[in-house]
Amino acid sequence: MWQVDRSTVTLRNTVTDPDNDKANLTFEVWTVGADGKPGSRVKLNDSEFGVLVSPMVDSGKTAQVTVDYGRLKPNTTYFFHTSAYDGALYETEWSPWAKFKIRDRAVDIKLPEPDPQAPSVDLDSYQEPQVAQRNMPAPPTPLTKNALPAPLGKGCTRTAPDKINCLVAGDPGELTKAQRATVRKKLTARASAGNFFAWCDNLNTGKDYIKRTEACLKRATPLHSYTYSNLPNGQTILVGDAMFASEIQVKLDPQSTTFQQRWWLVPVYFKDFEGKQSEWGPLTVRPEFTCTPQCSTSAPEWSAPPTWSTTGADLHSTYVTFTHTATGTDTSKIYSVQLVWKWHASTPSTIKEWDGDLGTSVPDVNIRCDKVASASKPGCVFSAYKPTWVMNFKKYPPAIAHGWLVQSKLPNHPGSKAAGTPMKYLPGKTLNQHGRDPNDNRKVICPQVDGKGWAVARGNPDTTLLPDQRPNDTRSCDEFAYASTYNSGGMPSNLDGLNPVTSGDQCVQTYATRVKQDEWHLYDEIREAAPTWKEVCGRSSMSTWINSGSMGGFSGTFAAAGKFHLLDEDEYWVAFPEFANCDATKATVRCTPQP
Repeated sequence: MWQVDRSTVTLRNTVTDPDNDKANLTFEVWTVGADGKPGSRVKLNDSEFGVLVSPMVDSGKTAQVTVDYGRLKPNTTYFFHTSAYDGALYETEWSPWAKFKIRDRAVDIKLPEPDPQAPSVDLDSYQEPQVAQRNMPAPPTPLTKNALPAPLGKGCTRTAPDKINCLVAGDPGELTKAQRATVRKKLTARASAGNFFAWCDNLNTGKDYIKRTEACLKRATPLHSYTYSNLPNGQTILVGDAMFASEIQVKLDPQSTTFQQRWWLVPVYFKDFEGKQSEWGPLTVRPEFTCTPQCSTSAPEWSAPPTWSTTGADLHSTYVTFTHTATGTDTSKIYSVQLVWKWHASTPSTIKEWDGDLGTSVPDVNIRCDKVASASKPGCVFSAYKPTWVMNFKKYPPAIAHGWLVQSKLPNHPGSKAAGTPMKYLPGKTLNQHGRDPNDNRKVICPQVDGKGWAVARGNPDTTLLPDQRPNDTRSCDEFAYASTYNSGGMPSNLDGLNPVTSGDQCVQTYATRVKQDEWHLYDEIREAAPTWKEVCGRSSMSTWINSGSMGGFSGTFAAAGKFHLLDEDEYWVAFPEFANCDATKATVRCTPQP
């Protein structure tokens, strides 16, 4: 039995004429009955007999016909035989039966009916906190009680002839389970009093987190203010330890270069070791939060006094707010702002403050301000954060299914957070380093054919259109990865293209069709060989209304100045939450996503 890799089968047989005349062959195709024998004849065209007749060929040569799409079914076995005609005489007997089987579908994703009234996607709900790295002094190694945690000048200061004070950021691991619970409770309790945002309330201390316009810095917890006394015999003893939980929130504005940060201090304990509380309290804290370069900082605004009695009875929380304005966009289209965090403390018994270092924003918490995305409204973002783009599955299910298939099944996994292969944004021609028009990428994958769009000229004829939604709806070519990315198959390698191909014919081919009301399917193109799954791009034939609408909100919202300020080569993820239950690891991808 012959295995056939497409439904548009080419049938062949050799012509043998006794007189060596030219002859043609008539081809009949029959189904296979339950008994394994020919069942019923298949109509191969709309003629009276439904047979195909080859052109005349020389005796001894091969005659052939190709069966049109739609006449034979996938994953089905057939018989065929032939009969010759030399222009004068018909062959009285048919040739022996030959058996062949059409391949099964490689893709069968069952989809719901598109819902034109589906609400827009809430993109904010998909922006997960991203752990950020930044420069910060390493916590002190475990020391005996009376050993200084840092050298003088690097965390410790002689504040009086007989006194040394130290400000250090400790190791989150030193907190007991009960203390961690207390810290979390206190930081969460203060949420109603001046929280910029609530998403960091339940995140673990000891790490810093960012979103595109928000930062939650919890790495500097706990903070310690130590007080040491110098005894006449030269011994240094610890007399007091104040431990604070610390959290910094930074709130940027994508449409302004003015931004704010807020620092919370939550006392965990005040410990007096030698009965000398009067020597190390009351304790006053002063932050020094600055930004550079070309960046101004307002005076601090406190919610409550930053002074504690250190007796242990006073454990009030407080926060301080700084307002900054970055002015670099006055002279440069794009520039980076670095944040620097220091803190100081003092008591009435000390003759000067002592200083502590809370690190800097380098590299991931640096702020990028620009007026590229919008010259009229420059804004700022944490450019190290990779935002997540989610398309509207309920409204445009076939386009989303196509993207999921390519991302999940192909070896390059474009835009996959799980695979660590983000999309790399390619903005318009005048906004990218290569002067590349993203439409030129699209032309590689979805070219014009005989003056028509590829999908109109070559797309699967069973592609379902939606004229009720778009009058004169036509077949449209949907490509993934998107044309406006360096991941696009149409982006040349000499322009930093990540997955270059020379033609969309090298992509996985699919189409979207409605098999009955309320049930659609994304199928692989059965008129061609099955995908090898070594391809690096996808091309799908679908309704223009679906294809053109599926990226709605990307340029105007997601990538725009009002939201995430995507610039050339900025990275982002593409998520397909409705496909969490689907498995793309098998050779045949069958799936019913869950809206």
